[in-house]
Amino acid sequence: MNLKITFHNMPHSDPLESHAHEKFTKLAELLTNIEDRHPVNAELWLKANKQHDHHAVELHVKAAGFDLNAHDEGPDMYIALDNTMDKMLKQIKKEKERLRDKMHKPNTEKRNFER
Repeated sequence: MNLKITFHNMPHSDPLESHAHEKFTKLAELLTNIEDRHPVNAELWLKANKQHDHHAVELHVKAAGFDLNAHDEGPDMYIALDNTMDKMLKQIKKEKERLRDKMHKPNTEKRNFER
C-alpha cells in the first residue's frame, strides 16, 4: 500500500505524520485482501489556513474496485484527521460488502445466459 502525505500552508510535522500513519494502519488491515490482487494508493492532504484557526483534511483511496474520498474540517488538525479516517473506514467497509455481495450473487437466468 502506498501512502502519500502532503502538507499545505504548514511546515512538515513529524508527530502529525506519525499519527496519520498510526490511524492509517486500520485502513491498511481492511485493504489487505484487495492489495494482494492490485496495488492500493492513498493520498492524504493536510491543509492549514494561515488567516484563522481552521484546518482541512482530505483522504483519497484508489484501488482496483473503487475510488473513495473523505473530507473533514475543524479547528484541531488531529480531530479532523481522526474524523476523516473514521469516514474512510466506513466507506471501505461498505465497498467491501458491496464487492462481496456482487461476487456471491445467486445464479439467475440472465446471469447464466451471459456466460
